Amino acid sequence: MGIAPSQETYDALVGLCYESVLDSARWPALLDALAAASGRQFGAIAINHPGEAAATVTLAARCDPAAIQAYNVHYGAIDPMRELIAATDDGRWNHDRRELPAETLDHHPYYQEFQRVQGMDDRASIRLNGQGACVYVALLTAIGVRPDPCQDDLLARIAPHLQRAGTLYDTLTGLRDGLALRDQVLDSLPTPLWLLDEGRRVAYRNAAAQRHAALPDGALCEHNGQIRPRHAAASRLETAILQATGHSGSRRASRIAPPTAGGPDVVVTPLSEDHPDNPLQRPLVAVSVVDPEQQNLRVNDLFQFSRAEARLATKLQEGLSLAEYAERHGIALSTARTQLRALFTKTGTHRQGELVSLLLRLARH
Repeated sequence: MGIAPSQETYDALVGLCYESVLDSARWPALLDALAAASGRQFGAIAINHPGEAAATVTLAARCDPAAIQAYNVHYGAIDPMRELIAATDDGRWNHDRRELPAETLDHHPYYQEFQRVQGMDDRASIRLNGQGACVYVALLTAIGVRPDPCQDDLLARIAPHLQRAGTLYDTLTGLRDGLALRDQVLDSLPTPLWLLDEGRRVAYRNAAAQRHAALPDGALCEHNGQIRPRHAAASRLETAILQATGHSGSRRASRIAPPTAGGPDVVVTPLSEDHPDNPLQRPLVAVSVVDPEQQNLRVNDLFQFSRAEARLATKLQEGLSLAEYAERHGIALSTARTQLRALFTKTGTHRQGELVSLLLRLARH
């Protein structure tokens, strides 16, 4: 009977399990430490993706790279333990010498042509998760080495933590992939967008927000992890953010008009925890800078306005009458009326007031 691994060793292994959840670079250290503490000389992590006949080793400790390649190319597909491990509950160790008959160990080509040639003997294997891409950990002894029962007991004690780490890592990988896709989509938006956490600090910013904050004349900038108006009083923005967080009642959105004509609006909106653009799954606040010029371009694209029609639509929203527009741009009033009729046709409206109301409403979304 050997000396049982210390509590310090066990605690270190548990810590490595959960460090690996957040940092994939810690898995090699965990695999190496687990092999050493359990009296094994080799270790590997393999993944079996849905539809694939065999698992592929993606990480190894103390193994010859040529052995890993041979396993992935040929021997993994004929591994006699493959089906048995796949049928075993997650989080339970299998041991080749305990599960298979001696005849298989002595004569099967997997053991005779692969494991023994590589100096490997008994193997302890565990499946961390059986959903989607299955992840397996294998620890192997060198030929002639027999781990102590207390070292096998360590594997049994660490199994729940190892399984939980694998499941959490797989879940976070899915979230990371989802966040990467979300970031790609949000970064493609021309509108600057910030997400604020419950402490009103910046939890996320898209690429447009980063560029906007660096502009000397941008409407918003960042300071100590919070957003601030660059040229206007901060009180209106702070009030709008507090309203969006529900600090003083129900959560509601606000639109802050620019301090000078022609400037961008700032829109502050509550973002629920189940919103598809909410990566933190807790209530957030979205703050965006809406450039009226860009909004007008989107409206113009929507209705396929010509350049002259778009110019008229903009001026009507600014409050000019049709006669004032014709005079300022040096065109006949009849020409302006023709352009107005084209706007009516393309937008499905019938009166100038109805047209302007529609355009203003679209420009605010």
